[in-house]
Amino acid sequence: MSSTLVVDIGNTSTSLGVYHNERVRLVQRSESFTPSLALKTVPERAVVASVKPGVNARWKRYLKEQGVHQILMVTHKLNLGVSVSYPKPENIGPDRLANACEAAATCGTPVVVCDFGTALTFDIVKPDEGYVGGIICPGLPLMFDYLADKTALLPHIKPVKTSRVVGKSTAEAMRIGARLGYRGMVREILGDLKKELGNNMTVCATGGFAKWVLDDFDDSIIIDPQLTLKGIGRIGELNI
Repeated sequence: MSSTLVVDIGNTSTSLGVYHNERVRLVQRSESFTPSLALKTVPERAVVASVKPGVNARWKRYLKEQGVHQILMVTHKLNLGVSVSYPKPENIGPDRLANACEAAATCGTPVVVCDFGTALTFDIVKPDEGYVGGIICPGLPLMFDYLADKTALLPHIKPVKTSRVVGKSTAEAMRIGARLGYRGMVREILGDLKKELGNNMTVCATGGFAKWVLDDFDDSIIIDPQLTLKGIGRIGELNI
């Protein structure tokens, strides 16, 4: 199958790449939602997963101007490679559908996908029921922004790895609290999910903060930064 442009329009950033043979190359990431491609050759077809409906028309128009002839928007109505038994599937984010598609295809089921982005999401795919639902928690960016916005003395910071347990500065104390607190939350949620799904449950993780949180956490967790883009590409294979 020929190459496919895959686009993931998230809450705070846009990621895209070229998908071919279950791999993604030429990955570009931007905090802007303005359509932009830095590719010498643009594939003739594209698959887009967007959680920002307001920019979809602009992206479609831009892609057509760049020579893309087929544009597929990810929705629950497509063939995802797994069934969806969620009560209101139209409310599931397209990125979460892509994650479920790729995780089920590469890891088998039951599988839990943890996506460490603006929000931290857990999506569950069961062998017989397919995509059944998930869990949504505040993401690390929201935690840091809330602390800075709602307090007089705490600064805006970004995650930076530290091996300390006791912070020697305000910023370091915030980073330790976020990392250890997040790891505790993840551990608790995965522990309850294992009771629900069984010990053969596979866990995979993606998102910009996955490695920061999960480093040295559990070697059995599969971390794939390109999981969502791969899932978007796989959905394209199943539907185009």
